[in-house]
Amino acid sequence: MEHQSLYKELSSCCLAWRIDGQTDDRLQASADFVFPAGYAGFQGHFPDKPILPAIVQLAAVRYLAECALGQKLLPRKVNKTKFKGMIGPDERVAVAIALSAGSGGWQGKFSLTKPDGETAAGGSVEFISEGI
Repeated sequence: MEHQSLYKELSSCCLAWRIDGQTDDRLQASADFVFPAGYAGFQGHFPDKPILPAIVQLAAVRYLAECALGQKLLPRKVNKTKFKGMIGPDERVAVAIALSAGSGGWQGKFSLTKPDGETAAGGSVEFISEGI
């Protein structure tokens, strides 16, 4: 399946998103996601034990940032990212990001956390506006 379609399907996986805090140059947001067993991102990764690929986890972070900022973003750089736990079909995961405005874009620290408190992933990312 095409990457663009996987990204578009994220809206149906996002149960709700919210702004948790905001100032002129900082914004904190979070969202709850559930990726159903039929989500295309699981195809081929892996047939006997499906896990959500890292690229889809990063796409969920981007999706949340776009919702919170109200603009289309392009990832410019991903730093110090660790994928520590596996996310399977129908598991709920909380995505959180703390964004700050910088020269030419936004920098953010993010985490993906399971309901039991296990951190599935975390790191930092830089975005630029899609129109730039």
